[in-house]
Amino acid sequence: MASSKRSWTLSSLPPEIIEEILYRAPPESLLRSKPTCKQWHALIASRRFIYEHLRRSPQRFIRTDETVVQIMDPVTRRRSDSPLPKELQRPYDVNVMIHCDGLMLCMRGHFQYRKTNLALWNPVLRELRWIKPSKCFTPSDYYGIGYDINKSRYDYKILRFYERRYDHYMRHDDYYDEDEDEDDDEAEVEIYECKTRSWRTLGDAKVDCRDVDITCKGVSVMGNMYWFAQKYWEAEKKHRSYILAFDFSAETFKDVCFAPPSRGDNYLACFDGDRLSLLQQDQETTSPVEVWVSSKLAGDGDVLFSKYFSVSRPDLPALLFHTDMAHPVYCVGKHKRVMAWCEGDVYDGDDKIPPTCVIFYEIDEGG
Repeated sequence: MASSKRSWTLSSLPPEIIEEILYRAPPESLLRSKPTCKQWHALIASRRFIYEHLRRSPQRFIRTDETVVQIMDPVTRRRSDSPLPKELQRPYDVNVMIHCDGLMLCMRGHFQYRKTNLALWNPVLRELRWIKPSKCFTPSDYYGIGYDINKSRYDYKILRFYERRYDHYMRHDDYYDEDEDEDDDEAEVEIYECKTRSWRTLGDAKVDCRDVDITCKGVSVMGNMYWFAQKYWEAEKKHRSYILAFDFSAETFKDVCFAPPSRGDNYLACFDGDRLSLLQQDQETTSPVEVWVSSKLAGDGDVLFSKYFSVSRPDLPALLFHTDMAHPVYCVGKHKRVMAWCEGDVYDGDDKIPPTCVIFYEIDEGG
C-alpha cells in the first residue's frame, strides 16, 4: 500500500516538477530510476535531458586505485567506491585521464612496458571501449577529446599528436617501422572519429610539442582542448607562457591568450563550465598558492586571465609531492576557496617504504 501510494503521488506531480527533481539527482540515482516507467526512461535517455543534467551537475573528483575507482563530491565530501575495470588494473597503470561529458579518455601504460593502450571509459555506466591505433600508441603521445560544436555532441573525437624525436626511448618492433621515413622536427597529428571508429591524419594542423608543459595535464572545455604552454615570442624577444588550444570544429591548433608566468607547478582546470582556472604553486616554498581565472572562452572579446585570489602562509601543503604519484585534482569553490585531492607519502617512525596517503585539502583565501 505504501509503494502504491508513493507511485500515485509522484504521478500526480506536473511533468516539469518531476523533471526538475531528476535534474538534481546524481547520475547513479538516475540509472536506478530509468526502469521506473516508460516516461521516466524516455526522459532520462533523451539528449536534451542528458546535456542539461551535465550542465547542472557539480564537479566531482575521480581517482583510480589498484582495483577501485573512487568518485567524490568535493563539496559534500561524499565518496563512492566501485570496482575498477580489470582492463585498467595492474600491471599497467592509467597514466592519463581526460574528462569530457562524463567520459574518461584513459592512456594505459608506462615507459618500462612495451605496450601502450587507449580506452574510452564511462565510470558511471561502467562501460569501456578500447581504441585501436592507426599504427601504434607511445607513452610520449599527447591526447585530447572533444566534439564539433556545429554537429551532434554525441560524435566525439579523439586527438593524438606526437613527435618522432622521442622514438629512441622506445625502440620496440611493436611501435615502429624501421623503413619508415622519420621527421624529428614535425609533429604528427591524428583525429579519431568515435562514430566511425577510424583515424585520419591532419596534414594542415601544425603544433610544436616542445611548447606544451608535459607536467600540466590538458583540459576539455566546451568541446575543445586546452594546454598550458611556453614558447619564445619573436615580437617580444622573450619566452612567455600561454594557453594552446585545439578547436575540434575547425580541427586546428590556436594560441588563445597569454597566461601567468610559470611557477614550478601549474594545474589547469575548467571554471564555471565556460572558463579556465589555473592554480600555481612552487613546490620548494609552497607559498603562495595562486589561483587565476580566465574570461569566457566563447566570448567575442579577447580571453584574459585575472588573479582570482592568492593564499600565503608558511605551512601551506605541497599539492604534488613527487612525480611518481598521481597529479592532484582540484576545483575552485564558492567564496574563493580551493579544494584539492592529492596523494602523498606519510613518514612515520622508521618506515623504509612509507605508505601513500590520499589527502583532501580545502584552502580558503584566509589560509
